[in-house]
Amino acid sequence: MTKKRTYIYRGFERFWHWSQALLIFFLAFTGFEIHGYYTVFGFENVVRWHDIAAWAFLVLIVFAIFWHFVTGEWKQYIPTTKYIKAQISYYITGIFRGAPHPTHKTVYNKFNPLQRFIYLGLKLLVIPIQVLTGFIYMFYIYPQNPVQLTGLSVIAIIHTFGAFTLLAFVIAHVYLTTTGDTPLSSIKAMLTGWEVIDVDEKDEHKQHMQQAVDDSVAGYYRLDKDGKLVDVNEAWLKMFKCKDRNQIIGKPYSLARDPKHLSELDELVKNVMDGGTITGKPAVRRCMDGSTGKHLLSANPVIEDGKIIGMEGFILDISDTEELTEHMYYAVKNSGAGYYRLDDKGVITDVNEAWLKFYKYTNRDEVIGKHYAITRQPAEVGKLEDTFDKVMQGETLSGRLAIRRNKDGSTSRHILSANPIYLGNKIVGMEGFIIDISNLEKES
Repeated sequence: MTKKRTYIYRGFERFWHWSQALLIFFLAFTGFEIHGYYTVFGFENVVRWHDIAAWAFLVLIVFAIFWHFVTGEWKQYIPTTKYIKAQISYYITGIFRGAPHPTHKTVYNKFNPLQRFIYLGLKLLVIPIQVLTGFIYMFYIYPQNPVQLTGLSVIAIIHTFGAFTLLAFVIAHVYLTTTGDTPLSSIKAMLTGWEVIDVDEKDEHKQHMQQAVDDSVAGYYRLDKDGKLVDVNEAWLKMFKCKDRNQIIGKPYSLARDPKHLSELDELVKNVMDGGTITGKPAVRRCMDGSTGKHLLSANPVIEDGKIIGMEGFILDISDTEELTEHMYYAVKNSGAGYYRLDDKGVITDVNEAWLKFYKYTNRDEVIGKHYAITRQPAEVGKLEDTFDKVMQGETLSGRLAIRRNKDGSTSRHILSANPIYLGNKIVGMEGFIIDISNLEKES
């Protein structure tokens, strides 16, 4: 493990967090005065302030829900039982013995298993109950009989219990923020967005790859041993003009092929299920609206406990790639998906094994930290600069034909996809995939 300063919390996330905290405290403060524990504002004034804060809280919830779904951050709250016993044990005893934390925070996994359950419970149970009971009081009980506001009706009991639950959470939450590397490190991170975290470089590399798959213009798919689709990413859905994953998940792969091309796909699937690897196979897909498109396909067996349990791979759309003639299209063979990642200065920060193989490098240290210019002949650098500039302006590019310069000085051809990398609303780099087509000249 190494320590690394990482941008964890985005701007809106921090605004939402602190606004929510202040509103919860203010609602609790005014709510307990309404119940007669003390007098600060006076009864009529405190009811009005409590109502105003409740509306502000509801508006914040609406914006937060929208943000979570637009950014995909809702996935952070998906519960898991993995490591949850270890996490509970850490909080009960391990934290006092200086034991290592059983889980590690990353950009893609901000919450430990226990936090996921607690935060999900707050969002789906406690806060909705508070909002519902609060508005029942606001629009029904109080207008009908204001005296009940300080009574012990069932609604009041539920609302008050929810308030104590939220306060208990806040107290525990504040305490646990002091258990980081320093007592204020977690609070500082929620103010600046940056936090120093433990990083497993292999795990980080894997998560970068997964994020690239999810966001890429390269379509990812996975089949089970029976040839049924079990996973696809957004790019795959877009290429096949499918708006609802439920239309294809659990369906046989034949759904994505015209009958006249199905036998080719049957043979390909059989080959991979027997342990073969398919790289850069040209294919004609059938989209959900009945139209067709062209793509390059790679496929690998999925192996678990020494057994092949399915297959997975990528497709890169080449329907609009004007540089490829029909003959060239059908000559494309022997390629694979090479992943790369650049920072905002064009410096290479990550590549996978396929990329290294295409460029004839033996290890990542030979290219990590180098400018992308090393991947092109001087006459070709300008084209890559144009691609990089467009992506850094927010464009997403696919199916671009490129000529790369390999480590030994030779040149080869590939098709490139490129996506901007975002941190908050800022583009901080570019990533994508390449599929090798260097054998086109030999076979065309």
